[in-house]
Amino acid sequence: MRGPDRSREGWRALLAGGGIDEELAARVAEYAVILSRWGAAVDLFGGEDPDRVVPSLVREALAALPWLERADTLVDIGTGNGFPAVPLLLARPGVRGVLLEPRERRWAFLKEVVRELGLAAEVRRERVEDHAGAYDVATVRGVELDAWVGVRSRLLREDGSLLWWTSEAKAAALEPRASDGRVLTFPLPNPSRGVLAVWRRCST
Repeated sequence: MRGPDRSREGWRALLAGGGIDEELAARVAEYAVILSRWGAAVDLFGGEDPDRVVPSLVREALAALPWLERADTLVDIGTGNGFPAVPLLLARPGVRGVLLEPRERRWAFLKEVVRELGLAAEVRRERVEDHAGAYDVATVRGVELDAWVGVRSRLLREDGSLLWWTSEAKAAALEPRASDGRVLTFPLPNPSRGVLAVWRRCST
């Protein structure tokens, strides 16, 4: 059964069957229903089958949970279809999020996601270079390095972390361009889909 026809309970079962905690799977299932409803109109999946893509994206997003254990605030750069920010905010309801999305239809979609799920988040129709703030965590997926590497430091508190879902090759390109900090990489649940690159400032 394809995603647009799947009920909330169907999504919950699919996500829980993929190893996601039952309680969290139930919350994420509500998000998956909204994704399915908007998916074709806003091209959220690039023509791929939501049944296959959504569980993988959820598991990959949740790989970042260790870096949110002490976080109060999160900014997501170019949020698009909501990954990784929405699953992370569902899993850590005490974290307040700011979702940056300059494209009008995706901004409208994300506003609906935040409203329907009751997330502690604000959706701003802004590009990262126009945004000011100081967050515990910045997340980015699907946005090229050149768009944010020059402004990453001013988005984060002194002990903040930037988390980037990317390929190993692109992660290797980050370190020489972010020499004021250290980059560590961690394989995603399916290593063939890339790595989570974590940048933090060097301590002085």
